Amino acid sequence: MKISTCSHRNPEIEILEINGDLTGRGALKFEEYLYSSLDEGRFFKVINLKYMKKADGLGLNVLQNLINRGMRIRLFNAGSEMLKLLRISRKEEVIKLYNCQEPDEAVLLFEKEFLDGKNSFKHDVKKRRFKRVNTSLQAKFKSHTVHNSRTNHNTIIKNLSEGGILISHVHTVIEKTEERLNALEMVNRKLYDITFSLNGGTKMVETNGESVWVVNGNQKPFVGVRFQNLKLNLGEMIRDYVYRHKEN
Repeated sequence: MKISTCSHRNPEIEILEINGDLTGRGALKFEEYLYSSLDEGRFFKVINLKYMKKADGLGLNVLQNLINRGMRIRLFNAGSEMLKLLRISRKEEVIKLYNCQEPDEAVLLFEKEFLDGKNSFKHDVKKRRFKRVNTSLQAKFKSHTVHNSRTNHNTIIKNLSEGGILISHVHTVIEKTEERLNALEMVNRKLYDITFSLNGGTKMVETNGESVWVVNGNQKPFVGVRFQNLKLNLGEMIRDYVYRHKEN
């Protein structure tokens, strides 16, 4: 997935073009771009979907999270698949579209909708508390089903911060029966003994957490996990890992 920008008459508004799929790894790349913009004070985005091939639940979740943090985002040139995805996910009231095809027209609509209240709006933006880095770390943890059966999980950490992790490729089995479960059933679950290693196994992180959201991304679920009661030394270890890998 490639992200490009278009020049136009208003430098405060950034027009983005997505060329490729707003799914999986592409969605995480786009998330990093938007959060960098948020950190730098660039809050106004008009996104041209003309060259976007497809999107998934993770892509929509990225857009929704940034909008909820106060970034002003509008989309245009949406195809039938995107319209259907928004309708099925019931996100039309959050992720909104302009009914136009030309960038200049989209910018004009954006100015009319937002820029009169620009100064008061900037104070409402919620920036990230923790820096994140994309990873491919293996992890395991334990949980319970709604019927209190103990479950074991193996997964891949797709990105990491002191606050939590994004996981995918979740392999879940009930401990007693070895029956497999769908990761989409994991929302709002307490997670125990979350264990993963940094730096090739030389540093281990062991903590607890909670699954706060689950979306179906490109035929595989992604789960957002918030750490709970992370020990200070483990937080420092993760922070050091994130900053070193950000520099690379």
